[in-house]
Amino acid sequence: MKYILLVIDGAADYPIEMLKGKTPMEAAELGFMNQLARKGKLGRVKTVPRGFAPASDVANLALLGYDPAKYYCGRGPLEAANLGIKLGPDDIAFRCNLVTVSDGKMLDYSAGHIAEKESALIMKDVNKALGSDEIEFFPGISYRNLMVYRNAKKYHFEKIKYFPPHDIMGSPMEKHLPKGKNSDKLVDLMHRSQEFLANHDINNVRIDLGENPANMIWLWGCGASPAMPSFEDKYHIKGAVISAVDLINGIGRTIGLKVIKVDGATGYYDTNYKGKAQAALTALKKLDFVFIHIEAPDEAGHNGDLRMKLTCLERIDKMVVGTLLDGLRGEDFKILITPDHPTPVAKRTHTDEPVPFLIYGKGVASGNFSGYNEAAAQNSSLYFDKGYTLLDHFIHD
Repeated sequence: MKYILLVIDGAADYPIEMLKGKTPMEAAELGFMNQLARKGKLGRVKTVPRGFAPASDVANLALLGYDPAKYYCGRGPLEAANLGIKLGPDDIAFRCNLVTVSDGKMLDYSAGHIAEKESALIMKDVNKALGSDEIEFFPGISYRNLMVYRNAKKYHFEKIKYFPPHDIMGSPMEKHLPKGKNSDKLVDLMHRSQEFLANHDINNVRIDLGENPANMIWLWGCGASPAMPSFEDKYHIKGAVISAVDLINGIGRTIGLKVIKVDGATGYYDTNYKGKAQAALTALKKLDFVFIHIEAPDEAGHNGDLRMKLTCLERIDKMVVGTLLDGLRGEDFKILITPDHPTPVAKRTHTDEPVPFLIYGKGVASGNFSGYNEAAAQNSSLYFDKGYTLLDHFIHD
């Protein structure tokens, strides 16, 4: 048996007046997923436990079968794991976004989805200007970078209140800087980055081209090195992860999944959808399980871009699900398709409502559902209040 977990990041949404009261999942043309829904079963799963912020690290840990209440460590150390950065027992890793602030407000959490090459050059210069024996900056993918603060356990940075930049779009920047004891150490770095980046050569060019400059670093999502049992030890199968996002790949590395890189996988609208599906099919020739993560709908939700959310959902249906079904014809397989959390276009941030999931494949009885969307899943009696139990149900039931 081959197992595929396809996470459509941020796909779930609210009914939208422009769509005549439908959600993007209801309004999009999802021919392949709707076909699977009619032949498989739907349900809902709460991926974000009560008391947790609806963050991607929390939700994806749960979807992979790891209880966030037991294993949550923050986003930073997971991304560090993917970048091959070794953390000492007293080191703390932070997500370090390159952002655009203007007139004292958070204008853009991604600095215009800055290109990876530009971002890497900027982070190299940031490290020269702001780094020290204790502090080091590392480039990631696009705006998603990393800062490591060595020997920092004594500062208790994990107790500070942080504000993810995608949650404060259009809001006053100063009001949402880190708050709590020792937060001044981080706020000082962030303010100094503004001064340094104001006249950076790359930003001057970006402004001339009408693009958002990367004029500040934003620190959040901190944590220490995690300790989790391997995926193989938990489920007795070997697997891989396919994602363009350091966080997801970092979770994969931490639990012993093989990380597969795909040319053209960007984590944005233009990602190589079909290439991810083809890479999964190749991996399944030797492995039992593949976790495919598609970031694009989440980015559309954060950008408040309804048209692109619909477009990305349809691309996933045709280029990912369609390619997988064609390649798996005649094979014994099961596929679980689910968002990790909602990212409603109207709110432009994550929310914590349960999300609809779809299971199809060998041994799965048909529930005669009309299609794959939030409303159809509401008609199912299948509900997992503890999100980390869903994968066990998928693999073993």
